Amino acid sequence: MNVILDTRDELEPELKVFTENRVKFSLKRLFWMVRKIKIQYSAVSSSKTIGKQNCMISLETFDHHQIEVTMTARDRRMALEMCLKKIYKLVQKAFHKSQQYGRFSKHVYV
Repeated sequence: MNVILDTRDELEPELKVFTENRVKFSLKRLFWMVRKIKIQYSAVSSSKTIGKQNCMISLETFDHHQIEVTMTARDRRMALEMCLKKIYKLVQKAFHKSQQYGRFSKHVYV
C-alpha cells in the first residue's frame, strides 16, 4: 500500500506519522486490496465556520476502482478518523460485491 500525503501547507512531523500509522492500522484487514491511497488536508474558509478542517481520501484498489471520501471536522485528526471509517465500509462493500460476481480474487498481489 502506497500512502501519499498531499497538503497545501506543511504538515507537522507528528501529524504525518500519526496519519500514516492510523491509515495502516485502520485498513490492516483489507490492506491487500489497496494499491494507492492519497490523503489531502485543507482548511475550510468561511465566515461562519471557524477552525474547520477538511480531509479528503482518494483510494485505488487492485481492480482499479476509485473511491473518494471527504469529511469536515473541527481538527484534522477527527476528520481523518471519520474518513477512514467511511473508506473501510466502502472497501468492504466493493470486496463483497466483487466476490459475489467472481471478478476479484483474494490472491491478487500485484
